[in-house]
Amino acid sequence: MKCFTCGADVPPPARFCGHCGTLVGDPHDATLLVPPESGDDLLQRLRMVLTGEYEVEHELARGGMAVVFKATEVGLRRVVALKVLPPELGLTARAAERFKREARMVAEIDHPNIIPVYRVGQIGGILFIVMKFVEGKSLDAIVQAQGALPVPVTLYVLRGAARALAYAHACGIVHRDVKGANILVDSDGRVMVSDFGVALRSVDVTLTADGTLIGTPAFMSPEQCAGRRAGPQSDQYSLGIVAFQMLAGSVPFHADTLAGVMHHHFFTPVPDLGLVRDDVPGSLGDVVRRALHKDPERRFKTTREMLTAIEATPFRERDRQESERILQHLVQGRAVRKITTRALPPLADMPTLAMEGGAAIPTRPRRLPAKLRFAGLTAAGLVALGAAWLLGGPSRVASRAGGARSDSASGPPAAVSPSRPAVRSGAPAPRRAGPPAGRLRLLTTPPDAEIVIDSRRVGVGSAFDLGIVPGPRHLEVRARGYETFDTTVVIEPGSTLSLGRVTLRSRGSR
Repeated sequence: MKCFTCGADVPPPARFCGHCGTLVGDPHDATLLVPPESGDDLLQRLRMVLTGEYEVEHELARGGMAVVFKATEVGLRRVVALKVLPPELGLTARAAERFKREARMVAEIDHPNIIPVYRVGQIGGILFIVMKFVEGKSLDAIVQAQGALPVPVTLYVLRGAARALAYAHACGIVHRDVKGANILVDSDGRVMVSDFGVALRSVDVTLTADGTLIGTPAFMSPEQCAGRRAGPQSDQYSLGIVAFQMLAGSVPFHADTLAGVMHHHFFTPVPDLGLVRDDVPGSLGDVVRRALHKDPERRFKTTREMLTAIEATPFRERDRQESERILQHLVQGRAVRKITTRALPPLADMPTLAMEGGAAIPTRPRRLPAKLRFAGLTAAGLVALGAAWLLGGPSRVASRAGGARSDSASGPPAAVSPSRPAVRSGAPAPRRAGPPAGRLRLLTTPPDAEIVIDSRRVGVGSAFDLGIVPGPRHLEVRARGYETFDTTVVIEPGSTLSLGRVTLRSRGSR
């Protein structure tokens, strides 16, 4: 049972929360009150804990990290946006303190293109941020309704967003979740960026739900996909995605799975905007291409430099006035002439997952010279992503987070060293066309865990220089009583990917 005030676990037969002291059961009734987990319950909980300070009205938006409510500050009678991080995120005390510290830093900055933060607080297990309430629409909602935007409007929005980012980066604050939903346009056509510095790092949370991902995959930089700490260049990449979306009417990378989206961020070249429309200035196209470079070192050295490049594209005062007018109309829901664009070229699919056939691999655990060792890995593939990135850069790995499975499907061993291809009796020898195989190394804890690649069992306990056809490969490490480690690794031709020791987390250890 969980306390409906702070979300802490209350073991039976206790009737009071040991964390905040709230009564969780009727002392005259043997039936304990277990609140259902819904948005209405979070709303009621907020109204209870913030009574006298804020009148919480209703929910405005909901994302993977937080829920935003409209509220009125009682003392000043001003309308505010209340962003709430629920306890289900599993923030540690240290991560929560860092989060509050960074949010307080944001509250100290003052910029016309940044939405002000009024207050940061924590009551029980709930972190909340009080921000200025903006009457308007998000850029994401505008693009979804209107499609591609005129070039002057795109430049107008980019100028405002880049100014905000450059100022924040100069103050040592990285956004980490730049996207259209966090860029707001008010009723006067002004551009304001929300949630500066308050996006969570993936390493700061305990993933209490299989497949939970911190961030927005379509806008995440390759280094964010790999679980690395985001820097100013990550914000540049995300703003480049926003620019592409405004010009083309959609983001550059689509896929049916999270692994597919990440694969595109790692490997797929950004489509040429010239294939979509003919009126994109060459200087603006160059800015987008540079911001979307796979290697952060090849992007702009500073975001101020990126802003300078954006402002180098001609933009007259009449363009500014017209852009403001168009954005005002779009916020108000008035009709604006749509921009005609051509369809984006189809993206290449992820390569078919296939392996070489052959003899079994050794199953006795061996000590490996691993460059990085894992501790406390969960079924979320982001941790493995980060490790593989550190081992070999963005060309090594793309990740997929998956749920735990308790089944133990097995099959014949299916991987061999590329130097000794196996031949079935009565069957022709396999063709050797194509790039040379790559290799995979890893150890498992517990030592009897099954190693499964592309739905085929290839070993137990260890894989030492396991020969695999290059490309993305679905890797699972599973054992009864443990959560399944589920990810996608990318094997390069002729190289060895060493994952060190994969440690499964016992079920019930949450």
